Amino acid sequence: MLGLERTHVDVGTQDFDGAIGIYTALGHRLHVRVDDPGLNVRVAFLSCPGGTGPWIEILAPLGEDGPLKSLIARKVLPSPYHTCYAVDELDGAGEHLRAVGFLPLGGPRSALAFGGARVAFFYHRTLGLLELVESPPAWPTT
Repeated sequence: MLGLERTHVDVGTQDFDGAIGIYTALGHRLHVRVDDPGLNVRVAFLSCPGGTGPWIEILAPLGEDGPLKSLIARKVLPSPYHTCYAVDELDGAGEHLRAVGFLPLGGPRSALAFGGARVAFFYHRTLGLLELVESPPAWPTT
Protein backbone atom coordinates (compact mmCIF):
# COMPACT_ATOMS: atom_id res chain seq x y z
CA MET A 1 0.00 0.00 0.00
CA LEU A 2 1.34 3.39 -0.99
CA GLY A 3 1.39 5.87 1.91
CA LEU A 4 -0.05 9.06 0.43
CA GLU A 5 -0.89 12.14 2.47
CA ARG A 6 -2.81 14.83 0.60
CA THR A 7 -1.08 18.20 0.88
CA HIS A 8 -2.89 20.51 -1.52
CA VAL A 9 -5.13 21.11 -4.48
CA ASP A 10 -3.69 23.32 -7.17
CA VAL A 11 -5.49 26.03 -9.10
CA GLY A 12 -3.84 27.27 -12.28
CA THR A 13 -4.41 30.91 -13.21
CA GLN A 14 -2.98 33.74 -15.24
CA ASP A 15 -3.99 36.32 -12.59
CA PHE A 16 -1.71 35.34 -9.71
CA ASP A 17 -2.34 38.34 -7.45
CA GLY A 18 -6.06 38.37 -8.22
CA ALA A 19 -6.43 34.70 -7.27
CA ILE A 20 -4.57 35.25 -3.99
CA GLY A 21 -6.81 38.23 -3.26
CA ILE A 22 -10.02 36.27 -3.82
CA TYR A 23 -8.90 33.34 -1.65
CA THR A 24 -7.84 35.67 1.18
CA ALA A 25 -11.21 37.45 0.91
CA LEU A 26 -12.82 34.01 1.40
CA GLY A 27 -10.87 33.56 4.65
CA HIS A 28 -7.81 31.64 3.45
CA ARG A 29 -4.43 32.66 4.86
CA LEU A 30 -1.38 33.21 2.64
CA HIS A 31 1.71 31.38 3.96
CA VAL A 32 4.12 30.97 1.04
CA ARG A 33 4.65 33.05 -2.08
CA VAL A 34 7.63 32.40 -4.34
CA ASP A 35 8.80 32.64 -7.94
CA ASP A 36 10.50 29.41 -8.99
CA PRO A 37 12.58 29.97 -12.16
CA GLY A 38 13.63 26.30 -12.16
CA LEU A 39 10.02 25.20 -12.61
CA ASN A 40 9.06 28.40 -14.50
CA VAL A 41 6.11 29.17 -12.20
CA ARG A 42 4.87 31.59 -9.56
CA VAL A 43 3.55 29.70 -6.53
CA ALA A 44 1.49 30.66 -3.49
CA PHE A 45 0.17 28.39 -0.73
CA LEU A 46 -2.86 29.29 1.34
CA SER A 47 -4.37 27.42 4.29
CA CYS A 48 -8.12 26.91 4.48
CA PRO A 49 -10.21 28.93 6.92
CA GLY A 50 -9.93 27.44 10.40
CA GLY A 51 -7.05 25.20 9.34
CA THR A 52 -9.38 22.52 7.95
CA GLY A 53 -9.24 20.99 4.52
CA PRO A 54 -6.38 20.78 2.06
CA TRP A 55 -4.09 23.69 1.29
CA ILE A 56 -4.72 25.66 -1.89
CA GLU A 57 -1.82 26.22 -4.25
CA ILE A 58 -2.06 29.05 -6.73
CA LEU A 59 0.09 28.39 -9.78
CA ALA A 60 0.75 30.95 -12.51
CA PRO A 61 3.24 31.12 -15.36
CA LEU A 62 6.52 32.84 -14.68
CA GLY A 63 7.43 32.86 -18.37
CA GLU A 64 5.93 31.93 -21.71
CA ASP A 65 7.14 28.31 -21.79
CA GLY A 66 6.00 27.16 -18.36
CA PRO A 67 3.96 24.07 -17.52
CA LEU A 68 0.67 25.97 -17.96
CA LYS A 69 1.43 26.85 -21.60
CA SER A 70 -0.96 24.30 -23.14
CA LEU A 71 -3.80 25.27 -20.78
CA ILE A 72 -3.32 28.94 -21.64
CA ALA A 73 -3.34 28.13 -25.36
CA ARG A 74 -6.62 26.17 -24.95
CA LYS A 75 -8.09 28.98 -22.80
CA VAL A 76 -8.98 26.64 -19.92
CA LEU A 77 -7.55 28.73 -17.07
CA PRO A 78 -8.42 29.37 -14.34
CA SER A 79 -9.09 25.78 -13.37
CA PRO A 80 -8.03 23.04 -10.97
CA TYR A 81 -4.66 21.79 -12.18
CA HIS A 82 -3.50 18.90 -9.99
CA THR A 83 -3.73 17.17 -6.63
CA CYS A 84 -0.56 16.74 -4.56
CA TYR A 85 0.41 14.04 -2.10
CA ALA A 86 3.35 13.90 0.29
CA VAL A 87 5.41 10.71 0.34
CA ASP A 88 8.40 9.61 2.38
CA GLU A 89 10.32 8.21 -0.59
CA LEU A 90 9.67 9.63 -4.06
CA ASP A 91 11.34 6.98 -6.20
CA GLY A 92 9.45 4.03 -4.70
CA ALA A 93 6.15 5.93 -4.75
CA GLY A 94 6.74 6.80 -8.40
CA GLU A 95 7.33 3.13 -9.25
CA HIS A 96 4.03 2.26 -7.57
CA LEU A 97 2.19 4.89 -9.58
CA ARG A 98 3.73 3.59 -12.82
CA ALA A 99 2.60 0.07 -11.88
CA VAL A 100 -1.03 1.23 -11.70
CA GLY A 101 -0.98 3.09 -15.00
CA PHE A 102 0.44 6.57 -14.29
CA LEU A 103 2.93 8.00 -16.74
CA PRO A 104 5.83 10.06 -15.36
CA LEU A 105 6.13 13.57 -16.76
CA GLY A 106 9.87 14.11 -16.51
CA GLY A 107 12.04 13.25 -13.57
CA PRO A 108 12.06 14.54 -10.00
CA ARG A 109 12.97 18.21 -9.54
CA SER A 110 13.66 20.46 -6.60
CA ALA A 111 10.84 22.90 -5.74
CA LEU A 112 11.56 26.21 -3.98
CA ALA A 113 8.00 26.39 -2.56
CA PHE A 114 8.73 23.17 -0.65
CA GLY A 115 12.10 24.30 0.67
CA GLY A 116 13.95 22.39 -2.05
CA ALA A 117 12.09 19.09 -1.54
CA ARG A 118 11.89 16.93 -4.65
CA VAL A 119 8.65 16.83 -6.62
CA ALA A 120 7.55 14.70 -9.55
CA PHE A 121 4.45 14.79 -11.74
CA PHE A 122 2.48 11.86 -13.11
CA TYR A 123 -0.47 11.62 -15.48
CA HIS A 124 -3.28 9.08 -15.62
CA ARG A 125 -5.83 9.22 -18.43
CA THR A 126 -8.66 8.66 -15.96
CA LEU A 127 -7.54 10.96 -13.12
CA GLY A 128 -5.39 13.61 -14.77
CA LEU A 129 -2.33 15.18 -13.17
CA LEU A 130 -0.94 14.12 -9.79
CA GLU A 131 2.08 15.58 -8.01
CA LEU A 132 4.21 13.82 -5.41
CA VAL A 133 6.42 15.75 -3.00
CA GLU A 134 9.11 13.99 -0.99
CA SER A 135 9.13 14.82 2.73
CA PRO A 136 7.82 18.39 2.43
CA PRO A 137 8.45 20.85 5.27
CA ALA A 138 5.82 21.08 7.98
CA TRP A 139 3.53 24.04 7.51
CA PRO A 140 1.36 25.71 10.12
CA THR A 141 -2.27 24.59 10.26
CA THR A 142 -3.76 28.06 10.70
